[in-house]
Amino acid sequence: MTLVEKRAGLSLAIGICIFAYLTANMIDGWAIPDQEARHIWRTWLFVLVLGTVGEGALSVWANYMRKRGALEDERDEQIIARADRLGLFVGFCAINVLIWQILWQSTLPAPMLGTFNIQHLPTMFFVLMSVLFLCHGVKQVMILILGRLS
Repeated sequence: MTLVEKRAGLSLAIGICIFAYLTANMIDGWAIPDQEARHIWRTWLFVLVLGTVGEGALSVWANYMRKRGALEDERDEQIIARADRLGLFVGFCAINVLIWQILWQSTLPAPMLGTFNIQHLPTMFFVLMSVLFLCHGVKQVMILILGRLS
């Protein structure tokens, strides 16, 4: 397993843990209850700090491993670039699905799919944060898959 794959696996694990924290803070059962803006700010800042510290520690570890002789070659750079593009594409598609859903439910009197309350701040916050975590997760999983396939 290359350094890039190890880093992707650890980054994926960190992301899953942080998303679990976010989900535990935002969801009650299968619903997103009303929450004060202060709680949402606090949750967002804590998620931001956890992500920054986790990825920062991961970068320090990767630099230490490079100094000890772990190498990254052009293949690793190409894998990261391909995974980056796919993560961005998934994010683009997810945002467009959200836009489509909002436009669809505002156009039709009775939407076929479930409704998405765009005026509910906790719902919007959780959905947008979920899209960010989805993009990150797809990128890391693709690094692992492409690393194993090549």
